[in-house]
Amino acid sequence: MIDQSHHRHRAKRAAQMVALHDTPGHLIRRAQQRHALLWTREFSVDLDITSPQYAVLSVIAGQERLDQRAAARASLDKSSTADVVARLEAQGWLRFAQDPADGRRKTLRLTPLARAALKEVTSRVSLVQQRLLDSVPVEQRAPFVDALRLVAYAGNVPAPGEGSDVTLAFRDAPGHLIRRAQQVHTVAWGVEVGRTLTAPQYAVLNALWHHPEGIDQSTSGELASLDKSSMADIVRRLVRRGWVARERDPADARRRLLFLTDAVREELAQLTPAVRRVQDRLLAPLVDSARRELFLAGCRALGYPYEVGSPAGIHEDHDLALD
Repeated sequence: MIDQSHHRHRAKRAAQMVALHDTPGHLIRRAQQRHALLWTREFSVDLDITSPQYAVLSVIAGQERLDQRAAARASLDKSSTADVVARLEAQGWLRFAQDPADGRRKTLRLTPLARAALKEVTSRVSLVQQRLLDSVPVEQRAPFVDALRLVAYAGNVPAPGEGSDVTLAFRDAPGHLIRRAQQVHTVAWGVEVGRTLTAPQYAVLNALWHHPEGIDQSTSGELASLDKSSMADIVRRLVRRGWVARERDPADARRRLLFLTDAVREELAQLTPAVRRVQDRLLAPLVDSARRELFLAGCRALGYPYEVGSPAGIHEDHDLALD
């Protein structure tokens, strides 16, 4: 049985922990989940195309090839690019062709099917971006995207390219910028926190820290913005490490409550400064406090588009957790 004095001890120290709903890294992950949900709603019925696939198609449409630099423009690593290309080729959207300038090299080309469909796809992608911003006040949308762009490119924003009527400019698409910002967060997390635990694992531990009385796995997943499958896997790992304990609910024997263990409490408190530094790195391109507040408000609006930060909003929007 967990000692109730430990519960009180954790409650007193909860203020030392970051609040997930005010943490830019967590808000960006929520916003990314929101974009994934809207994308799925738009494309799951008649066009089986993902956001990374559209990014690859856009790059190839613009320059008729996909090298490492172009893949970076699409915000994809080498492994992800190879997987996306294989799927697009299997779906008949891409084909390999001999490079006329170098017979030893093959280039990727859009198929006639892809060229015929790309303009309509882009129109629908544009709708997804508009819906994503619907929860942001109209007068704040442009400055929010400007701030998001700075965060997404870690301050090194590329110059605007030439316009196109068949693809969206990555630097102006909030969904793409959110994905880049998430990647910036992942890199910063690796630098500051390392491999001790992942950001989703920290989110679960954070939720339990703020609920020393114990909460069930479903509620923990909602607070940490994780889907059931991801939450189950994370809890198994944390229990195996001795960081989380499961106990039967005294009020309902069919229900199990999750608690932090003594083994993780001090370590978690020591990790929190590193987690704060991750957030500082993420926001570093936003030099003034007003811009930071505008950015955080926009991310909250995207991630919690109903009642921002409220328990009702968390439950109503739980289907966001797709990744």
